[in-house]
Amino acid sequence: MPGPVNLPRPVSPVVPGGSLLPASLVREAERLLKRAGFNPGAVDGASSPALQQALREFQGAWGLPTTGQPDARTMQKLRRTSDRIRKHQADQFVSVGQKSGAIKTIEQRLRTLGYDVGKADGVYSQETAAAVKKFKADQPDLRNESGNLAERGRSALRREVAKLQHAPERRRLDPTKAQHRLDAKTAKATLTHSPDGTVGLAQGARGAAVENVQRHLRAAGFDPKHTNGVFDERTRGALEAFQRRSGLEATGRVDAKTWRHLKGAFILSKSAASPAQRRGERSAAVKQSEKLLKKLGFNPGKVDGLFDRRTEQAVKAYEKKHDLERNGEIGSKQLAQMKKLARTTGGIQVTNEMRRLAANGRAVALSMGGYSGLGLCATGVSRAIERTMGFRVWGNGNQIDNNLPRAHFKQVHMPLSKALKIPGLVLTWERTSTALGSRYGHTAITTGNGYTTTSDFVERNTLAAGGRSGLKIFVPLP
Repeated sequence: MPGPVNLPRPVSPVVPGGSLLPASLVREAERLLKRAGFNPGAVDGASSPALQQALREFQGAWGLPTTGQPDARTMQKLRRTSDRIRKHQADQFVSVGQKSGAIKTIEQRLRTLGYDVGKADGVYSQETAAAVKKFKADQPDLRNESGNLAERGRSALRREVAKLQHAPERRRLDPTKAQHRLDAKTAKATLTHSPDGTVGLAQGARGAAVENVQRHLRAAGFDPKHTNGVFDERTRGALEAFQRRSGLEATGRVDAKTWRHLKGAFILSKSAASPAQRRGERSAAVKQSEKLLKKLGFNPGKVDGLFDRRTEQAVKAYEKKHDLERNGEIGSKQLAQMKKLARTTGGIQVTNEMRRLAANGRAVALSMGGYSGLGLCATGVSRAIERTMGFRVWGNGNQIDNNLPRAHFKQVHMPLSKALKIPGLVLTWERTSTALGSRYGHTAITTGNGYTTTSDFVERNTLAAGGRSGLKIFVPLP
């Protein structure tokens, strides 16, 4: 039977110059490097190419001579770095001398914004720290001027990069002679030849043309943080993001081709809808159009002044209902029509539920009496409400107004002619000219076409029905 195998003891590494390093020191370096995110190989107190490479990466991060050996200065930095990591192990604080995938993401985000991090390799170097300082200086809410990055700074970095992930936008501005002159001056500056043979405005340039570029970038939704006429790294980052989102080569230079695209970020017009409002515009005019759409019962999404996909869908729905060309744009004529229709609704926002109530009212009426009344108007209205809102309302025609739940309906005041143009309103009359009507009244639901209502039958022209009194009008609450 073979005897026990005697493994050789780790041999202490030899420092250049011939001296031996204690295995305990090497083992400590290995542990500290591992804690900082570097890969020294096995923690066994023996030198290896992996250990030397990890030491060189760590030394390079701190700007130390990259010897690949655990000398006194390197060990001092390793111990201090380790103490800092231990202190912040419960938060997201990172700084010089650490390595991780998260740090590589931070470097890539800084680079996207235009800051120079050197090699984006996941090593938090002094170059990374310098880029973080510049980023913080451009963020008024980040008062810490150090090169460290904690949770708040990392969140701000994520937000700033996320703001660049969209298609170019446009702003509507009143045209001025000064702006036209400035645009002409900027166009001329984009043809300037640099000593290195490149053409256009680039980092390092200064002047009114650069300020104009910065203002256009901000209008396009790519904020350079400054409009001071100094083409800095943040301006370059914003420009490159704009170029990528515009299908241009991300050169970081404003040449004639880039300026043609960027110039369109300003819509120089005194009109709210000429040229037509369309997807990508962000302006006060669009915000007013979104409010109109919402008032007319079409959902543009968030009312924020940005003509986005939801706004476009709402415009197309409006165009479909009113038999217009479905191009998803709001021109002057269409805007005028929308304003006129909004005035006729008396300030009532037509909701999808109101449209469903009008549709269900017609379906119930056709299923009961068709175009001939049966004396069951309250039954028809109650059935339509139940189909739409899930509950029944009891009582006859002149009682149903008191029984409509006020959590779901409110009374409004307007002429009958205006109410008939709004779908989904509940109408009640205290009395009508017939014998039964004088006792039980009448109730119906508007269809929104200006003349028809429904109950147990479809009444073709409610305005022409005489002898009715005590009208009350109720609108479903959103």
